[in-house]
Amino acid sequence: MTLKKLSLGLLICLMPFGAALAQNASDIISVHILTGARITPEQHISALHLKLKPGWKTYWRAPGEAGIPPGFNWEGSKNIRTVDVLWPRPIVFHQYGMRSIGYKNEIILPLAIQPSTPGGKIDLKGQISLGICQDICIPHTVKFSTTLQANQTVLDPKIKNALRQLPKTARTAGLRARRCTFLPAQSGLMLKVTLDMPSTGAPEHAVIETNNPFVWADPPTVSRAGNILSLKTLLTHSAGQPFSVTRDSVRITVLGSDGAVDINGCNNG
Repeated sequence: MTLKKLSLGLLICLMPFGAALAQNASDIISVHILTGARITPEQHISALHLKLKPGWKTYWRAPGEAGIPPGFNWEGSKNIRTVDVLWPRPIVFHQYGMRSIGYKNEIILPLAIQPSTPGGKIDLKGQISLGICQDICIPHTVKFSTTLQANQTVLDPKIKNALRQLPKTARTAGLRARRCTFLPAQSGLMLKVTLDMPSTGAPEHAVIETNNPFVWADPPTVSRAGNILSLKTLLTHSAGQPFSVTRDSVRITVLGSDGAVDINGCNNG
């Protein structure tokens, strides 16, 4: 995201903050942990359960032009090697003429946790910082903690449902070929992508990310002809500096009305 876009996103959240102080954020969103189950001695699947008041939204991993991504902190947890947040298919909405990506109503974010000591209990402690938006936006932080026992073996139906809503892999979605072309542009790099894969359901949207936090991809233009999905975006550096992007670092998410696809890498073939 460019500094200009980032500043605008922050401005959207912070300008109405004086009015937002009258709002009680805890009345707008609640967050608690679903303890989940120990799938194998090396992995426990838990989840964060977020409930929003009607009309309010929060943001996805890549929140778009007017959003701020959620931040997670697991400091104070015990017997944790890694925590991976798994993101169910989000929705696309627009704020102030800009595209945002996120969730409304009720969200289950599965957590894939790898314990340091397989088979031992996990003390999960952390906090999530996020933006919650309606006509105004409120930055909000929620703390949580629980103990995940190794003998928990039954997965909550809500977590199962959230796992079913995760984007498909390229292979599962039937991606037959991809072609990515990088072209010099006045302010960065133009990236053109063609994907040979079945439709995810009209309308289709796309999100393009890189592993460089200073490189921003504009919302891609999207068009489809049969099984060919064509995307085009401009990549720019947040500080206007020269940059390079490796094909392996590009991540493409296609969001359709019937599902989503997560495509890692922009290697031709």
